Amino acid sequence: MSVPLSVAVTLGLLFFLSAGLNEQVAEGCTCLQRHPQRVFCESDIVIRAKVIGNVASTLPNLVAFNIKVITKYKPSIKKDIRVIYSTKTSCGAHLENGEYLLSGNIVDGVMVFGLCDLVWRWDQLSSVQKGNLSMYQRGCVCEITSCTGASCLTKKPQRKCLIGVKNALSLDYEDALQAVCLPCRDGSCKWQK
Repeated sequence: MSVPLSVAVTLGLLFFLSAGLNEQVAEGCTCLQRHPQRVFCESDIVIRAKVIGNVASTLPNLVAFNIKVITKYKPSIKKDIRVIYSTKTSCGAHLENGEYLLSGNIVDGVMVFGLCDLVWRWDQLSSVQKGNLSMYQRGCVCEITSCTGASCLTKKPQRKCLIGVKNALSLDYEDALQAVCLPCRDGSCKWQK
């Protein structure tokens, strides 16, 4: 029994396309777009720090940066942090000397961060975004989710803030970056500017 030529060609194309896609996923870094408050809430630690330079890493597969912590917005460890780490993978971040807002997770007692965390130069944040940092923790009881079409038009109070089509209940992404999702007295959550 022979396989028709069109089926063989289709299977061959599928094989090469899937191999190419797998390579892109393995070599590239893909982060889901998340509101900074959501990244804040999902992180173990959030700090404003001055990067002083690279240092030799004592941990395998990690790049080390010498820092001076200016502000701890979400401290999960009490000890002073002087060195932070990023992975050597495509999702690892490279930092120049300067001030940053950084988030990450505590792994074996050290802060590890990457491109999917908050890695923002401090001087590029707006004054509103800087002010919102002190309120993000209070909003961690709320969920921030994307919506499309009719899902953006829900009328009942809910414990989440929506990002999608701008209307009375949801904000577009650009406006949401300048807002905080906070709980209300009735138990629902809503955007505050």
